[in-house]
Amino acid sequence: MKDTRRKKGLAFQDWIKKWLEELGWVVHNQKPVGRMIVTKDKFGKKKQIYISQRNDIFGCVDLVAKKENKPTLWIQATLHTGVGEKKKALQTVPWGREDMVQVWVKREDGHVDIFMLGCDSLHLIGKIIRRKFYKGEYVVWEF
Repeated sequence: MKDTRRKKGLAFQDWIKKWLEELGWVVHNQKPVGRMIVTKDKFGKKKQIYISQRNDIFGCVDLVAKKENKPTLWIQATLHTGVGEKKKALQTVPWGREDMVQVWVKREDGHVDIFMLGCDSLHLIGKIIRRKFYKGEYVVWEF
C-alpha cells in the first residue's frame, strides 16, 4: 500500500493510544470512516469511488482518554506544523475546567510536541522524545 499522509496520521493516532494505554489510560481512538459512492466520469460512465468522511469528536478531537483521578484528555493529533487551524476548531467547543484539551504534533525528527489549550492560545506543555515525556514550562499535571 502506498504510504500516504493519511496513513501516517492514523498510525500516529494509534501510537498515541498505545503510549497512553501503557501508562494506564483508557483511550478511545476516533478514526475517519470511508464510504463508497457511485459517480460518473466525463463520458457519463458510472464509476465507484471511496471518499473519506471526517468523523472527529465534536469536529475537532481524535482521541479521548480517561484515567482514575485525572481529568479527561481530549486530543487532536496532527502531522501539520502549524496548529492555528486546530486551535480555532478546538475553540468552538465549550470546554469545562475538568477538560484537558491538547494538540499532539509529530515533528519530522520523530519527537512529539504536546500543546494544551488555554484561554486564548495553545501552550507547549511538554515533549515526548523516544517514548519519554519531558515537562515543559506550563505543565500542571503528570501523565
